[in-house]
Amino acid sequence: MTAQLSVCFIWHMHQPLYKDRLTGKYLLPWVRLHAIKDYLDMVKVLEEFPRIRQTFNLVPSLIEQIEDYAHNEAVDEQLLLTIKAEIEYTKQDKFYILAESFHANVGRQIRVHTPYLELYLKRQKFLDKKLSYEDIIDEFSDQEYADMATWMNLAWFDPMWQKSVDDVRQLIRQGKHFSLAQRKQLILVQRDLIKQIIPYYRKKQEEGQIEVTTTPYYHPILPLLIDTNSARLPDPNVVLPQKLFFHRDDAIHQVKAGLDLYNNVMGQKARGMWPSEMSISPGALEIIASQGVNWAIADEALLSRSSGLAIYRDQYGNLNSADTLCQPYELTVGDEKITLLFRELVLSNELSFSYGGREPEEAASAMYMRLKHIQQRLFNSSREGVVVIALDGENCWETYEEDGALFLHELYKRLSKDSTLNICTVSDYLSRQPASAKLERIETGSWIGADFHIWIGDPEKNRAWDLLSITRNFLVEQIKNKSYSEAIKAAAWEEIYAAEGSDWFWWFGEPNNSAHDEIFDQQFRLRLQNVYKILGQTYPLELDKAISLPKPTSEDSLVAVFEGIE
Repeated sequence: MTAQLSVCFIWHMHQPLYKDRLTGKYLLPWVRLHAIKDYLDMVKVLEEFPRIRQTFNLVPSLIEQIEDYAHNEAVDEQLLLTIKAEIEYTKQDKFYILAESFHANVGRQIRVHTPYLELYLKRQKFLDKKLSYEDIIDEFSDQEYADMATWMNLAWFDPMWQKSVDDVRQLIRQGKHFSLAQRKQLILVQRDLIKQIIPYYRKKQEEGQIEVTTTPYYHPILPLLIDTNSARLPDPNVVLPQKLFFHRDDAIHQVKAGLDLYNNVMGQKARGMWPSEMSISPGALEIIASQGVNWAIADEALLSRSSGLAIYRDQYGNLNSADTLCQPYELTVGDEKITLLFRELVLSNELSFSYGGREPEEAASAMYMRLKHIQQRLFNSSREGVVVIALDGENCWETYEEDGALFLHELYKRLSKDSTLNICTVSDYLSRQPASAKLERIETGSWIGADFHIWIGDPEKNRAWDLLSITRNFLVEQIKNKSYSEAIKAAAWEEIYAAEGSDWFWWFGEPNNSAHDEIFDQQFRLRLQNVYKILGQTYPLELDKAISLPKPTSEDSLVAVFEGIE
């Protein structure tokens, strides 16, 4: 008799705060563009597969921005240029459109639309001659600029909407010469789709087909907020910033604020949490558990380090240590208890980085067979095992045909037909199979290398931490010595909390390069500058100096998606 196996997919939806709260303008369009490509359709597809139940993690700073675009007429530069009359385009507008209208996967989002590809190749012809954007501004007509801006919107609609929404389908068929009225209508279509996202997640959670979890509000690395010395636990040789960051209160605030927003939006308490970047420590987990969270997700490397048990795989990457990995663990941290589940690394990474380059049927079969291998390894288990597949739910799909729709349909069909596989939410599983194994201790680390080198240790990252420390200390001193209204103090603190987000540190220094590093740099320093502005003070000139050093870029990097990838 085949052992029953639960499979828990956890899709992590995350964007940093792109909004300058003092001006109300968004500095990058990625929340809006991902909102029309990834968030709604990922849940909509489950309507066809009632046996498939899944967990979705929504970061609070993402929820805030989705609601802002949906209900508060939020705008960003790309949106504004889309709805601006082409005869009014300035030279600066045209430079922006040339530089920013092709941030899409060439194979999956540009080549499939001939008019968009023609614009891309025309621009590329000049760039191949080593000409700058300034050199080629006059090579394109005003209408071509309007068409570029429009295609940046059209290409980011999920194929589900490209096929089913009349306005989108008609513009794609038209291909060029988009009028101002059409462009304005396109943005209204986007807002209508964005308005559906949060209510739909709430509805599907109430129906029981999905579970929605959350993260500390601005997606900070909790162990580093508690104490930057935490970075030395997994890596004793790490070079730390000059100034110690030691603010447990900030970590508590980030967790509580995230849970409060979730409660308000979803109408219930969150049962689970995805710690930002799966970064955990005993102190971080104690804070999470103390706020009523039942379970959290972490990477398998931290289970191995904490338990002393190696995770074995065969030569093809199939998991052999299923009894170790495929179960929940109870952990006591301080006076609190929390259940930990650890993701299966190979399946999560293949979904993220590999399967998009394979035929949908082949990739779905490969994933299904890996799951069946794990199931066989649990044949003698006395309890129902669980495989946790946890990954970024946004950025992986650009490499897939039709944004992953064909692959997901093939996969879900296979999983739905197998009665020995229970595709369920994490809390569903834990209600049937609460943790019986216990961890005596938990190591400190993240999902990358089980340490924090992505966010601290590099000279640029360390300088950012020092500037954050200096600005936070300034805020504390100002509040102590001067009288400010509660509203002003709250606004200033909010800028500090936003600057604590993981994404800014992700792009500083090595090894990551977004080809938009200067904008992430600017946004980080803007948060700190805003603290001084809110308090009516002049910010130090040091905050005008770029943290990021120039890095070489290639055209390949210019078609990437420029967010932190989980």
